[in-house]
Amino acid sequence: MTPPRPAWTGRLVTAVTLLAVTAIALIAGIMLRPVIIDDDHGAAALLSTVEVGFLQDMSAHHQQALSMAQLIDRPGVDDGVRSLARQIRVAQANEIGTMTGWLLLADQPLVNPAPMSWMTRYGTTGGMHDHGAAHTTMPGMATADDLSALASLPPAAAATRFLQLMQRHHYGGIAMAQDLVAQVPDGLTRQLARSMIGTQSKETGLMGTMLTQRGP
Repeated sequence: MTPPRPAWTGRLVTAVTLLAVTAIALIAGIMLRPVIIDDDHGAAALLSTVEVGFLQDMSAHHQQALSMAQLIDRPGVDDGVRSLARQIRVAQANEIGTMTGWLLLADQPLVNPAPMSWMTRYGTTGGMHDHGAAHTTMPGMATADDLSALASLPPAAAATRFLQLMQRHHYGGIAMAQDLVAQVPDGLTRQLARSMIGTQSKETGLMGTMLTQRGP
């Protein structure tokens, strides 16, 4: 008779599988980027300055979402919350891959040297500026203390805090995508931004329902 496998073995397999899915989504996003030019000299004109800034900053914004989703995917956390976190993690890893691919195709840096300078809704200067703290340059970003607390809270409290932080994070991402749509009349970046608005709006509604069910 084969002895039963320890409980931790199943959790390890699940974690490894999820990491593999996330990695595949990221790679697929890069590999499946649309090839809309057929020569090198057109690459520089592929993206406008606003589009480049959006892709750079939204990639960074998504990276934090992946971190939060990973922190909450642990034993004891409500299955519904973990499922939502995994959904967000895979979808946004895929989008990061797409955005990275477009930036590379256009021969643009992956990191914005002037975060949020493309965004118009935070003042007449054309951007939301701060004193160098990344979490204040992008709407909805969690602080380092937020992330530390999320990692250390007991499962039930961590699930609630994750929903609060991720809902705020999504609201910020939606605002960024809406700003891009307002400035860019057409093109693939606009289509991606509209898709983000739709997906994240649905997820914020789901998170609101989950929070209501948890009480005050």
